[in-house]
Formats: sequence, C-alpha cells, structure tokens
Amino acid sequence: MIVLLIICCFTYIISKKINFPYTVLLVVIGLLLVPISWIEFFSFIDDFQLTPEVLFFVFLPVLLFEAAYNINYRQLLHNWKTIASLSILWLIISSLLISIIIFYALPYVGMDLPFLVCLLFWVLISATDPVAVLSIFKSLWAPRRLTILFEWESLFNDGTALALFLVILWVILEWWIITGSTYLEWAGTFFSMLFGWILFWTFTWILFSKIIGYINNHEEVEIVLTMLLAHITFIWAELISHYFSFFSISWVIATVVASIIIWNYGRYKITPRVEAHMQKFWELFAFISNSIVFILLWLILSTIDINFMQFILPIIIIILTVMIARFISVYIPISIINILRLEERIPFRWVQLLSWWSLRWALALMMVLMIPWIWDSWYEQLIAFQELVWWSYDFSIKDFLLVLTIWSIMFTLFVKA
Repeated sequence: MIVLLIICCFTYIISKKINFPYTVLLVVIGLLLVPISWIEFFSFIDDFQLTPEVLFFVFLPVLLFEAAYNINYRQLLHNWKTIASLSILWLIISSLLISIIIFYALPYVGMDLPFLVCLLFWVLISATDPVAVLSIFKSLWAPRRLTILFEWESLFNDGTALALFLVILWVILEWWIITGSTYLEWAGTFFSMLFGWILFWTFTWILFSKIIGYINNHEEVEIVLTMLLAHITFIWAELISHYFSFFSISWVIATVVASIIIWNYGRYKITPRVEAHMQKFWELFAFISNSIVFILLWLILSTIDINFMQFILPIIIIILTVMIARFISVYIPISIINILRLEERIPFRWVQLLSWWSLRWALALMMVLMIPWIWDSWYEQLIAFQELVWWSYDFSIKDFLLVLTIWSIMFTLFVKA
C-alpha cells in the first residue's frame, strides 16, 4: 500500500506537469506494473488483491459519497426529467436492443453466446463513471448545468445498472427454480432497488440531524461522522437486501442520497468552521480511494490466464455496439424533451458530449467480480448454467466478461477520455 501510494503521488505530479488526466495516466501506470509484478523482487506489488468485499465496503462508499457531495437538490429537481429518462427508461430500452444485436452479431466472428450472457454484459458495461469526466470538467471550467447532467445521469445510471445486473444474475443462477411467482419477485426486486432510497432519505435525515445536534465544536468528530455515515448507509442497504430479499435496496443510490442530505440539510447543523474545510477532507479521501482502486483494478490482469488478442474481433463489434447504444439512449430522449419543451433546452453541443462520454471504470469491474468464482457458494449453479447452454469454451463466463469489460474500459479511457 505504501509503494502504491508513492506511485500515485508521483503520477499525480507528472499528470499536472504534462497536462494529462490523472485517472487516465493511472491506468497507464497500472498496466506497466503488471509485467513488473512478474519480477520476483517486485512480486509484492500485486499481493494485495482487490476483492469485491474491499471494493464494496472500503472504497466504493467513499467514491460515491464524494461524487454526490456539493450538489444542490434543487438542481436535480430542475433537470429530473432528463436525468430520469437517460438513467432509467432509455438504459433499459437500449440494454434490450443492443443485447439482441450482440447476440446475433458475435456468431459471425466465432463467438456464440447465450442471450442472458449478452444481456448481463451490456447491463454491467452500462455503468458509467463521473470521476474521470468531472476531473476534466473542473480543469476546463465547464458550464455548471452540463456538469450536473453528467454527474446525476451517471450516479442514477449506476443504480439502475446495478439493479438490472443483480436481477439478471439471479436469473442465471436460479434458472432451475423459476416459477410463475419468480418473475413478480424479480420485478419487485428491481423496482425496490430503484425507489427504496425513500426509506434511506428518512433514516439518514433523522439519524444525522439528531446526532449532529448533540455534537458541537468537535471538528474531528463531525468529519469522521460523515465518513461513517457513508459506510453505514452502504452496509445497511446491503444487509437489508441480503436478509429481506423482498425489499432490496440499491447500495449506490442509498449512499448518494446520504451525501445529498448531508450537503443540503446537514451542513446547516455542522459547525461553520468545519463546513469550510469539510470538502477538502472528502477530496483527500476520494483521491486516495480513487488512486488505489485504479491501480489495483489493472493489477487484476496479472491473475488472468487468457490470451487477450483472441478477442480483438468480438471487442471491436462490442465497442461499436456500445457507441451505438449510447447514441440511441442520449439523442432520442433529449430530442423528445427539447421538442416538447418539457425542461430547459439542452444545447446540441452538450448532447454530443453526453453521447460521446460513457466512460467505464470500477463499478463495471465490481459487478464482474460479483459473479461467483470457484470458492463461492453459487459457483456450482454457474457451472450448471454453462452446461445447460452448452458453453464449450476453455474459459468461464466470468473470465470472458472480465476480458470484455477490461477491453471496453481501456478504449473509453484511452480514446474517449
């Protein structure tokens, strides 16, 4: 960890010297560390593995909380129709359409995939990243409303993608116990994950306001309390989803809502001098978390025993398909909103940026890591599904999706960013 933090510090300094996006340069450094880690003297570099548990409960709450910090809820209400149509309605529609395209196009390059696997990949790759884009926006002094559209669409897009991903993954793992009521259960799970945040809005508002009311003029405690709130909200949402399957809640949306409440309501109860440097502390937390996660994500490559070059043709088709999907899911809803004048008009140049965007990062890889592996309890069900669909490849579905996701991330970071 010490070595990785030292590398991150020097990478940040170099990025400022050459005027290059820091997060993209981290990817380059991470890729360079992969062959270095094969040298015996530097083998300790990849000893610390980025497991789903570490990513979920240590780093992701910090990144989500900081991404949603400093956003006024009135700005969300002013653009809610655009954000909802982009992040929920058209994400679902484009997921179905593009999964069909992938399903019928890949056999022409020798990859015959089950439709559920195509759908699972498209949903996980739909999870976008506001971190890299916003870091560029801040340096370019982009218009405030454009930044809000990017950030909010991304955050709620992640929540929708995660909810869809879990439902489709359950379909794959529980195909052998599907009954008539199962479909209603899956539909209920999806909608409860999208709208269960209302419970967290009430819980976070009451809990934080009561606690912070008894803590005055204790700067360190107030700052730590916000960090604890981000993690407690994330963990509580996961626990409810785990033990009460009929009422699942999106961890992503729950953490984002907690951040919104602290900024729009809790900051009036925080000691004024704490509020002045609260944002600086959260920027520090996010900088450390984002730096470590980006490097550890690419060190995963050192553990994958697959020839990446054999996926060149499939990945070209998938990248083109992803770009088409993004074009459809941005231009159509925004054009409808502009024509009907449902909200303040969005300039065409902004639509081009929204369409070109769609950077992928940690959440997409996090969802791939959620697919059961050899030591997981659901691994036998995954093997049974592979046998059912006549999966004849040397690699597993998880390895295949991991390779496709990494290729897609590298394209978006090295080309789109």
